[in-house]
Amino acid sequence: MSSRLWHYLHSLQIYGRVPANRVYCVSHQTMTTNITSCPLFSFGVLADVQYADIPNRLNFAKTSMRYYRNSIKLVHQAALTWNQDSRKPSFAVHLGDLIDGFNNREGKANSEKALRDILTEFDKFDGPVHHILGNHDFYNFTRKELWDSRLNTTQLTGKVNVEDTTTSHNPTNPPENECGCSNKLYYKFNPHPDFCFVVLDTYDISGCSHLQQCPHYEEALKILCAVNKNTGYELNSPTGLEGKERRYVLYNGGVGKEQLQWLRNVLEEATRKQQTVFILDHIPMFGATDQCLLWNYEEVLETLGEFDCVAAILSGHTHTYNYGEDTNGIRHIIFPGIVEATPGTNAFATIDVYSDYCDIRGYGQMPSFTLRYPVCNKTMGEECTDPTKETSVQATS
Repeated sequence: MSSRLWHYLHSLQIYGRVPANRVYCVSHQTMTTNITSCPLFSFGVLADVQYADIPNRLNFAKTSMRYYRNSIKLVHQAALTWNQDSRKPSFAVHLGDLIDGFNNREGKANSEKALRDILTEFDKFDGPVHHILGNHDFYNFTRKELWDSRLNTTQLTGKVNVEDTTTSHNPTNPPENECGCSNKLYYKFNPHPDFCFVVLDTYDISGCSHLQQCPHYEEALKILCAVNKNTGYELNSPTGLEGKERRYVLYNGGVGKEQLQWLRNVLEEATRKQQTVFILDHIPMFGATDQCLLWNYEEVLETLGEFDCVAAILSGHTHTYNYGEDTNGIRHIIFPGIVEATPGTNAFATIDVYSDYCDIRGYGQMPSFTLRYPVCNKTMGEECTDPTKETSVQATS
């Protein structure tokens, strides 16, 4: 390595642009410097595809355009990019809302066709894909139908070791009722012995994810209507609500008591094994607008704050990138929605995971940056900074 190159790399470490313990490989074939390192594993992430074979239209709030037919093209591009990557992802994650609710307006057959079409593009990725479920998935299918579909990745095998949450994951154990609410759509998997990935069901308690005759629906409606005094379809509107109360809308939901206890047990086990934890969900718990927050985000964050093993929470739902760090030092990364990525760009990432940090390589509207973990607890009220403005690496488009 030349003296000039050594000083350049050293300056990057001093100013925090790359981790000091990164392994550098310098190409001797050309005069250009090729700085690379070997991650423990990599994985791909994208969110809110919301595919539908319909013309572009504005979102519910009339604030941004949704490019429904374009979204399937962007999934195709992401799959090919991951396959061709020298640090090829061993798996991918979609953070919810795979097909848009408009599909169901033409009947179940149309929803099923849209699902087949978009899964065909995901199948072009040479690896398993974990699907977190969002509100639009429940607009198209019942919980039981989703359990019986390819969007149920609780039993995913192959390159990733998936562990079941309960015995209800046994296909021979049928759901107790037509709703299918006895089947648990939350689970964990271990792509590496030192890492645990936790998939949460943020519609465990929700009015849009259970049939009306289901007790879980009644419980969700009681929680919702205690705060939101709108009626019928207008329960999707936060009109009349202020501040954090605006999260009590029909398209959001919450984590139930049983799932919360399961999460605590998983984090206790991860702590014993000295594992770093990534949490994957649809509805954010922090850093989102008030009307896009998990109903019981405070309760879940309190549980997470009892442990030091959580590196980051990856969410979707808002369709807009955001980064936040809560008072326990846990990082929350909200991924931009594929459906609102303007034609000619994209909105996905490849995450290279190392022992004490990860590199997020963003494409299009998803920025690139380095994220260190675990993080120390922060003093209440201490200002947090966005790493994309501090330790960002060169963005890709």
